[in-house]
Amino acid sequence: MTGEPRPGGRRLAPLLAAALLLGALIVAACGASTVAPSASTSATASGSPRGSGPAQPQPSPTRWPGGVVEAVVILGKADLDIQAAGADLGAAAAYQDLQAMWGAADGLANLVAKLQTQVPRIATYPETSAAAEAYDAAFPDMLAGSRTLADAIKAGDAAAIQAGSKQLATGLGAYAKARRLIGPLFDQAILMQRIIEQ
Repeated sequence: MTGEPRPGGRRLAPLLAAALLLGALIVAACGASTVAPSASTSATASGSPRGSGPAQPQPSPTRWPGGVVEAVVILGKADLDIQAAGADLGAAAAYQDLQAMWGAADGLANLVAKLQTQVPRIATYPETSAAAEAYDAAFPDMLAGSRTLADAIKAGDAAAIQAGSKQLATGLGAYAKARRLIGPLFDQAILMQRIIEQ
């Protein structure tokens, strides 16, 4: 398959060492980000947060603009995809599977690039602006790190793999704050979406 990494034998050992470092960094970063409940996993099929007891999040007294609601829902649902990509990268690194690492890094880069287009939609609305700031603090490192990582794996560049891994881990660590903020916003957006559809 074109575009897939095919490192030479002499370069394999440093690449695998870099893969192990990547695994450790991803596990640490994703471990930090799972402290906050996921927007996607904190809601049941009915849109209510799990284990939240009688207190349920309510829509804002002022209905959000439709574009804000849509963007929050997209960002909230994408949280599971980001977690899955991080898990795939960590697993591929643990198994020292460079091809799988390349695929996961490339997929994450494409996902984050698409999600970045949603952030400006929530940046100027007062109730969601803090979440936009958190995404802006995380997404650039996540995107640049995953792209560097994918390119480095294809090139067989162990030093660049390490650099991309560290930058990606930094972005994933910062993403923890975005997850904490998007969770309750996601619940409100789902309720507002139902009101709009009624």
